[in-house]
Amino acid sequence: MVNSKLLEQLPHVEFVKAVFVAEGGGVVVKETSMPTVEDGEILVRMKACGIDGTDLEKAYGKPLTPPMLGHEVVGVVEESKSEEFEEGDHVFVHHHVSCGKCYFCLNGSLTMCPLFLKTTIIPCGLAEFFKVPRTNLERGSVLKLPSNLDWVEACFIEPVACVLRALKRAGFFAGRSVSIVGAGPTGSLFIQLLKMLGASSVIVAEISPLRMGYAKMLGADVVVNPIQEDFIQACREKTEGRGVDIGFLATPSVKPLQLVIESVRRGGVVCIFGAPEKGEKTAIDFSSLFINEKNIVTSYSTTEVETNMALDLLKTGRTFFKKTVTHVFGLADAEKAFETARDASKSLKVVISP
Repeated sequence: MVNSKLLEQLPHVEFVKAVFVAEGGGVVVKETSMPTVEDGEILVRMKACGIDGTDLEKAYGKPLTPPMLGHEVVGVVEESKSEEFEEGDHVFVHHHVSCGKCYFCLNGSLTMCPLFLKTTIIPCGLAEFFKVPRTNLERGSVLKLPSNLDWVEACFIEPVACVLRALKRAGFFAGRSVSIVGAGPTGSLFIQLLKMLGASSVIVAEISPLRMGYAKMLGADVVVNPIQEDFIQACREKTEGRGVDIGFLATPSVKPLQLVIESVRRGGVVCIFGAPEKGEKTAIDFSSLFINEKNIVTSYSTTEVETNMALDLLKTGRTFFKKTVTHVFGLADAEKAFETARDASKSLKVVISP
């Protein structure tokens, strides 16, 4: 179970490079102590890790969640003190797990479990090596990957799982019409999954010409720059004047929330998916929400249920999520990678791979 070759090297490997939030904003690559693997834990060598909106929020905004970076991570088990995993196993690792027995877990609110935000990987996912604690392993956060699964494609398991959970919380099923405001990395996943799962219409609002082009390529039925065109009218034209069944806010800013609300039909659902900054506010016409019975739901993170679903989807070989990847950087270039990822005019999905 223990990688003897690695153990020969470990006495000489005291530090590993990892990416941390820099003081004053942005990120910095620093050396940190090599994690010590205890009973029931594993050490993973990172092979690919996507930069997501939450990472950018932590690096440049006012985050709501702990400052650990790297949530879309896959790698190879280098040392194992767990009976479930062996050296050389290809794995996906989710950084949060729920306890499965508290009030929230027993009532289906797994991401609201008190344990959820207390669990993590050490030092983070954006590191040469990281440790997965025993609790995470025991609660199913680590999934074995097929050895032939492309690393960059595999790092989409976590964001795909987040989108699948959002679709479930919004009550999506085949035949529903959908609007999406924001065609960034996650908005692009919404487009692909919605078309794959049988959405009748997918209407997208996006202002970046680059991302508008990707949205069209990925199968969106209508792509509108809301500054130049009437997004609400576009939604009504595709739905016989009603408006869409479900609208997703797939951007961290809540400023376009009213646009999503207006795109949705009476009795429809609005799902807030993008992570807003702490304390961010916007004005909403509650009288219109009330009289038109428009329902607002939110969707935060994902669970082992959806990560398994996402992996099963990738195993089919019929997904091509990595075609949204515009840039791949090495770990040493993390600062440039983050700056590129936050520039919607130049990038869609940015991945770090050592």
